[in-house]
Amino acid sequence: MSLRTLRTALGVATAVAAVTAVAVPAAMADSAAKPAPAKAHQPAAPALKLRLFASAPAGYKNPDDLTRLGDVLYAAFQNNAAADGTPAGSKTDIVGFELRTGKVVRHWVLPGRVDGLTADARHHRLLVTVNEDLNSTFYTITPTRTSAVVTHFHYSPSPAQKGSDGVNGGTDALSVAADGTIYVAHSNPDVSLPGANNTAATFTLTLQGTTAKLARVYGVNDTARIMNPVKGGPKTEKLGLTDPDSNRWVPGRDGGTLIQDAQADSKLVFVSGLKDKRPSLSVLNLTNVGATGKDAATPQLDDIVPAGGVGVLFVVDQKAGKIYEADTRGFRPGTLFASQPAPKAGDLPNVAALEVVDTRTGVATPVATGIKLVSPKGLLFLSRDSRDSRGDRNDG
Repeated sequence: MSLRTLRTALGVATAVAAVTAVAVPAAMADSAAKPAPAKAHQPAAPALKLRLFASAPAGYKNPDDLTRLGDVLYAAFQNNAAADGTPAGSKTDIVGFELRTGKVVRHWVLPGRVDGLTADARHHRLLVTVNEDLNSTFYTITPTRTSAVVTHFHYSPSPAQKGSDGVNGGTDALSVAADGTIYVAHSNPDVSLPGANNTAATFTLTLQGTTAKLARVYGVNDTARIMNPVKGGPKTEKLGLTDPDSNRWVPGRDGGTLIQDAQADSKLVFVSGLKDKRPSLSVLNLTNVGATGKDAATPQLDDIVPAGGVGVLFVVDQKAGKIYEADTRGFRPGTLFASQPAPKAGDLPNVAALEVVDTRTGVATPVATGIKLVSPKGLLFLSRDSRDSRGDRNDG
């Protein structure tokens, strides 16, 4: 299947209201497909009107991931927990907001920092990863009428690795495919290991008893086809991923496509043929709109989500402690939205913004939202406009 056919199959086209097309391939199995044009592309500035959905309850800080289960939108408030779960006593508040009103209707507390939160609608439960950099562990939360069943799992094998710079590695974002397969990002893989370190970039996760079994999908140094090659440059590259972060599963033929964000690497990896022994990999190298020169800062995207058409996009502003929502009818289905958080010490000097990514070119363009976002993080798209009839989707 050609890339053009794939884009058509997902309804990818130019967004209305002067918004540039953003393609989200549903599969990348055709190795003979022609590479995307390398010509620079400057999209028109898109616009999306944000309005407040909910603010952090008193005492809760730093919301991150979002998901929806039934009529409740859930957010993980990481408070002041570090990426490895320190200091002792750190906790995350998982808060459920009623979709129609924004009223708090659910609340659970887990130790450490929740980094991955997604709904498994088939089993009516939440899937939760804790501590992305180290000391990582896994939970399920199955809401009941008045409470919940919380189950703790230990990983096998451990996602942590011992290298020359110590022990590193954990888990981050999760996505659930239509067949129930759970995909989880291998966060903070240890790249200091000797030899050709090709540890997993993404795992599948299977629950057995109180064990969360991890199995490699593809490696951090596997070779991928470049979706936006430089003119005259190579058509493939070794991924060289150091920071797998958020991911999204997109429905399509042959098991759909998993989009894996590598935040510090400024890359998106599109994984198709997910049931094959060797999945097909394509990589999109990201740049900021208008960026020029070899030293121009590249995006350090946190979360990603295909959105558009009749539906609602939810956006977390972590540092402001707010969750916003926006009608997406001005964008075509398949538009790839991304969050660019405020840079931390040592990060590239990007500007905090909600962005759209052009998958022909890798150009990330800020969205005019009408509200100055302090540090965007978690994103969630619900494909129906009515609060009373929004369908469950893969989200996390």
